[in-house]
Amino acid sequence: MKVFFSSFLGVIAGLFFIFFITIIAGVAIASSSSSKETGILEKSTLKINLDGVIEDRPDKANQLLAELLDQPTTLSLTEMLLSIEEASKDPKIEAIWLKMGLFEAGYASLQELRNALEKFQNEGKTIISSGKIYSQKAFYLASISDEKIIVPQGVMEISGLSSAPIYWKDAFDKLGVKAHLIRGNDNIYKSAGEPFIASKMSKANKEQTTARLNSLWSSIEKDIFESIPELSESKDWQNILNNQPLVQASDAINYGLMDHAIYPDSMKGFLKHVLSHKVKDDQIVGLSKYNKSLEKASGMSKIAVLIAEGNIVDGNGSGKGSVTDGGMGKAIKSIRKDKRIEAVIFRINSPGGSALASDMIWNDISLLAEEKPVYVSMGNVAASGGYYIAAPCEKIYASPMTITGSIGVFGLLFSAEDLMHDKLGIKTQPVGTHPLSNLITIDNDLSESALSVLQNNVNKTYDRFKEVVSEGREIDIKKVDSLAKGYVYSGSDALEIGLVDQYGGLLDVIGEIQSNLDKPARLVFYPKQKDPIQEALEKIKVKTNNIFYSSKSKILKNIEEKIKVLEDLEGTQMRLLDYEF
Repeated sequence: MKVFFSSFLGVIAGLFFIFFITIIAGVAIASSSSSKETGILEKSTLKINLDGVIEDRPDKANQLLAELLDQPTTLSLTEMLLSIEEASKDPKIEAIWLKMGLFEAGYASLQELRNALEKFQNEGKTIISSGKIYSQKAFYLASISDEKIIVPQGVMEISGLSSAPIYWKDAFDKLGVKAHLIRGNDNIYKSAGEPFIASKMSKANKEQTTARLNSLWSSIEKDIFESIPELSESKDWQNILNNQPLVQASDAINYGLMDHAIYPDSMKGFLKHVLSHKVKDDQIVGLSKYNKSLEKASGMSKIAVLIAEGNIVDGNGSGKGSVTDGGMGKAIKSIRKDKRIEAVIFRINSPGGSALASDMIWNDISLLAEEKPVYVSMGNVAASGGYYIAAPCEKIYASPMTITGSIGVFGLLFSAEDLMHDKLGIKTQPVGTHPLSNLITIDNDLSESALSVLQNNVNKTYDRFKEVVSEGREIDIKKVDSLAKGYVYSGSDALEIGLVDQYGGLLDVIGEIQSNLDKPARLVFYPKQKDPIQEALEKIKVKTNNIFYSSKSKILKNIEEKIKVLEDLEGTQMRLLDYEF
């Protein structure tokens, strides 16, 4: 009886909660429509709060939750870019105020934002940035600003780039576990599985990582120096990087990194000084409100934006952080059926993953490319399987700071002979009909026959990868062979060797497609998202788990993420690990 009543009450409570969410969602939707009617005042400043994770895809559930909980909304990269582009043409917007928080984003995404802000600035409009703490990424973005503000006791962090993958082999040795890495026959740079078989970074991996870091840092410095030319000849800049990575506010002003030290309660007066008029509260417009106020493109024609963001895995659906072959196949089929879709932007932000799933997506994209023009917009990373799925498309855009290439394949398996036999006293007794019926068992080391079978499979997949690149990019197979070997390139290096066609971000691709069309077209996003209320309910559950998760140290989070990746390493992989800096 107790179980019955507790279940009954749980159902009632759940229904009440759903009813409550639905009612407030209605209010949120109503308020959003009323904001369109309110409009934007003359001489307004667009305020962009940079806090949290910046992702490619607009997230309706997060927006809904922010409305319900009265929290500031961090919009997606896509919405930020489109809003800044519109603001540059909007006579009512005279300035952008970047309020710097603790945000996470890749440098390629930040470069796209920076380029959009530069176009806004070129229209004779003002950009102001302010913050308590400036990470290196925050300063990179803020350096485009006309006025850079830090609080008097604030601090900046500028230390350059580094990579520090975790190596597991010694721990596995102590446990009695052995990793077996099977790579394509010449994949000396395919380093995704290296931390499981080695105690330190290989010479080849160190070579490519150093080259990539230097290339990215050159792009970062180039952009910063274009905005603050005096830094290029400054000894202080080199001193900061070599000796003083944490810079106090007073030093930041002396070195020319910041312009003013001002507390937040003085910002209104500062805006009045810079803009030459008093700024009222309703003249400071949040990004969410501004985005909602914009008139969306009308007309029958559409441009599909197909988002592939996350690890490529086998399966269905379109869960956050993963790209499934089934989910992408369904989305691509819908795009092919829709005769109003004139062109497709394939936005890739993926380090790859399952070789089989990548090939399934490649096939669907190839069929789509036969019917409609497909342009690739690479985000922070489009490497290994992420590059494989881009190969058949008409044109590839990338940022100089995109991580791409990694044309290579590996398989990773584990055996625990010492752990199970010697430490736990557990043994399997294989019985089979043929010599290789028990090809792989967890308590036995891989035999030469098993290794030969697996190596042959990986080599064939690697050959297939090179063929896909050669055919799709129209590059001679011998040249592809020299560019492959698992080597990871920056976008700037990839442009030089022909793996990408042009520098540019999402706005550049949209601009090219619009110029080719003789009629207005509106953007539609795929895969379709879940109902925002349903997804918001799921996110509320996740947020309760994250209360504990957020208290973990950064290194524990890193280890947990690596373990999650290990769980996905089933079958032959086209994957890049440790690409974030």
